[in-house]
Amino acid sequence: MILFCATLNPDLLQAASDSSNSADIKELLKTAYDHQQHGRYEESREVYNDAAIQLKKLTPQNTEQNLKLQRGLIELDRLTGKSTEAIKRLEAALKQSPAVPILYAIGARLYYETGNYDKANQYVTRALALNSDQPLAHLIQAHLLTDAGKIEEANEGYRWFVRYYNRAQPEDAETLLLIAEGATQYARWNSVSQIFTFVINTVCPDVLKADPLTWQASYLSGSILQEKYNRPQAADEFAAALIINPQAVDVYVGLAYSAIEGHEFDQAVIMIDRALEINPQSVDALLTRCDLELINGQYQQALKTAENAADMNARSQFVLARLAACYLLLDGVPDREALTKLFTVSEESVANVDETRFTKLTTELLKQNPKPGYFLYELAQLMEMKRRFVFAEFAYLKTMSLMPQLSGPKSALGMLYMQMGKTELAQQTLDQAFKSDPYHVRVSNMRKVLGVLESYGAIVTDHFVIRYDSKADAILGQYMADYLEEIYPELAAQFDYEPPGKTQFEIYHDAKGLGAHQWFSARMIGLPWIQTIGASTGAVVALTSPTAMKEPFNWASVLKHELVHVFTLQQTKYKIPHWFTEALAVRSEGSARPQRFNQLLVERVPKGEIYSLEELDGVFVRPKSSDNWSFAYCQSLMCADFMVEEFGDDALKKLLTSYQNQRSTDEAVKECFAISLEEFEKRYHAYLKEITASLKGYQTESTLSFKDLQKQYEADKDNLALAGEYASNLLQYRKKQEARELAQSVLSQDPAQPQAALTIARLELLSEDLPAALAIMQPALKAKTDDVEVLKLAGKILLKQKQYPEALTIYESAHKTYPYQTEWLQGLAIIYRHLEESKKQKEALLKLVHLDPTDVDSMQDLMYLYQSEGDLKETLQWGQAALQIDVLDPDTHECLAETALQLKQPELAIREFRVLLQLDGQNTEARYQLANTLFESGKKKEAETEVDLLLKQNPDHAAGLTLKEKL
Repeated sequence: MILFCATLNPDLLQAASDSSNSADIKELLKTAYDHQQHGRYEESREVYNDAAIQLKKLTPQNTEQNLKLQRGLIELDRLTGKSTEAIKRLEAALKQSPAVPILYAIGARLYYETGNYDKANQYVTRALALNSDQPLAHLIQAHLLTDAGKIEEANEGYRWFVRYYNRAQPEDAETLLLIAEGATQYARWNSVSQIFTFVINTVCPDVLKADPLTWQASYLSGSILQEKYNRPQAADEFAAALIINPQAVDVYVGLAYSAIEGHEFDQAVIMIDRALEINPQSVDALLTRCDLELINGQYQQALKTAENAADMNARSQFVLARLAACYLLLDGVPDREALTKLFTVSEESVANVDETRFTKLTTELLKQNPKPGYFLYELAQLMEMKRRFVFAEFAYLKTMSLMPQLSGPKSALGMLYMQMGKTELAQQTLDQAFKSDPYHVRVSNMRKVLGVLESYGAIVTDHFVIRYDSKADAILGQYMADYLEEIYPELAAQFDYEPPGKTQFEIYHDAKGLGAHQWFSARMIGLPWIQTIGASTGAVVALTSPTAMKEPFNWASVLKHELVHVFTLQQTKYKIPHWFTEALAVRSEGSARPQRFNQLLVERVPKGEIYSLEELDGVFVRPKSSDNWSFAYCQSLMCADFMVEEFGDDALKKLLTSYQNQRSTDEAVKECFAISLEEFEKRYHAYLKEITASLKGYQTESTLSFKDLQKQYEADKDNLALAGEYASNLLQYRKKQEARELAQSVLSQDPAQPQAALTIARLELLSEDLPAALAIMQPALKAKTDDVEVLKLAGKILLKQKQYPEALTIYESAHKTYPYQTEWLQGLAIIYRHLEESKKQKEALLKLVHLDPTDVDSMQDLMYLYQSEGDLKETLQWGQAALQIDVLDPDTHECLAETALQLKQPELAIREFRVLLQLDGQNTEARYQLANTLFESGKKKEAETEVDLLLKQNPDHAAGLTLKEKL
């Protein structure tokens, strides 16, 4: 064997080693980036640190890899709220690489985001000196110019991205994403809608094609779509971003904002909390939380949140807008004259403005930025949300004068004018906004609403303008106009106030393939759904037409309710809390407390589930359920009732006056009632408990599940009440045989056990054996059970068998025990009618309509009862009440017309006959009566017209022929 010895060159060995290490580092950096883009931030940091250790071993250093490492770590710090660490790392990187333009651009962004604009400007200048085409530096430069009020220069800065894209045609994801951001801003400012489409459909997909991990592209697309109120597509884009990076803070903030727009406030809270958990220093997340707190009326807390955001960036126009909103809501809103002085740039005008926290903030801002368009726009939206319409209008108009490039203020001002009832101004403004931004869904929807409104008829009275579908609601519109004028003096006297100008009421019906409620919703919020059937902005009232609804409602009650809002909101300059204006509005309806309210009181008050007054306002705007929403109304009404009982008849007027004088609730309670808010709420809660204790017969749902009930029964089979309840539950779960056997076993020991008897009775009814079902319940009935279900079933069987005397015993007893439940009164009304006890029938019906103001059948029954007795005034009253639910019922109109004739009220009779003929043109007797009444009222020409129509319908009408001769 021959051995060969070779001497290896050590430099070649080192080079091979370095090459191998460099490849390893490249793979580590790729892995770290992958973790980062997927939101695995700690894992990313660990891998970056491993790469850093490997990089230190390289000689010479790999500059490109070191730059990637530093950029990755800086971005990690930025994404997780470690801005101070990011800046330190950036400065250290610049010492190592002082001629790298991207590092200066990154530094500019870090300083800009933390409010150090001077430093940001320095770094932008340095970055562009090193590379005049550095995209990030150009973007930050344009932002800085905007915040300095140099709008034309900033516009050129954003335009650069459009030109650069066309010139350079970049293909890397990072540059494309920056181009998308800059070009989108240019599109916003210059109303170039094609750019939005291009960014969403071309640039962002190209970003993802170049780098599928760039979740920021999907986020940007979603943000643009959200901005245009295209929530479904925005949600899809946000979801796509979260699939890549489930830790993307910007996306959670976007989802929170979308949830707020959709009034899904609990979901917004979840999204904000998630964002701040990931990045506690996210300014956008803090500002969105501040917005929620403002919505809820938590102004002090909102101020703390805004101040936290200011700690991160005290120069941001968006942060300053939240601070300003808090100051205004806490300290008071200046009038238009003071605002005009404040924004007139001169030392003299500033000196003449009262110094408040708001004016001080604004004065300082104007020194730094004479055209703070975003500040004003954000502030206007916040103040509009709190119904400070005059301020919001001023701020929108000022924004448009300072930054006419922005389309958002035009859209918002148009929507504001709709809330203020200024439809002509709204039309002009929204048309301009649509030209600037044709993709804005709410603007598009509101212009469609205006198109519908334009086709509507109008009834103008002394105090109102009623807009209505002249084909579908001509009758309704006139009755509404008359009713509003009828109640106006009462409310003006009650509140000692009259709204200036005429209040507009808009009644929406089905149109253009959309339902009435969709049009109403679009009118109020620009989107196709809102929870109520009527709403008031304080300046205008809109409601869904009752003639387009499947379920009837008392439109007169709704009109009065909403008109009270007009009075109270305008009287207090919108300072009145939501709960108190609702309390006054519900109380004004004059009906008994709704059954649903009583049920909720029984379910919640014993558990201590009572909202504080501060919480109530929040529940109205962010109810977790329809029950919460209903209970907020219930509690508000009960609080008003409590104040009257506790502090006297003038208590509500005193409190309203305090709000009119711009007091807070705490101050108002002390001023009006000489007690603290805490003591007030303590007494109020005691009142709720007292009222709740008086309510009987309202069943609360068992908190026990079927399995828990089964366990309890198995553990205590000798408990007959428990066994009866278990048997009833077995039947609900369709275990019929088991239920029958258990119920029979219970009844063999206690024939009067109500739940067991009810179980067997229901089983007998399955075979329609009414006598057997009734017989099995007799022992319980003889034992005078108060089991509501047993009484209901036995009563219904007796009514069906027409055993009225026997049914009477049950219904009278049940009504006495459960006076607030309508089913017993309904049964009694039927029984008394069959027993021909008209006096008692009337008593039952009167109680019914008090408890249920939508019971049109009972109102009509009262009308006919009084007519049969010759009580014409009561006949008229109940006929008119019935029309406030069903204005298109011909029988009611006919009865009213006849009654008016008997009361010698010819004008009313003529009106009712005319309406009747609109509904039933073939009613020849009504036409004759109309013609005759016109004749006797001296209206011969009108009478002749009606007689001619009558004789055309029936040439042999004897009375008509006689009347023709007289004419």
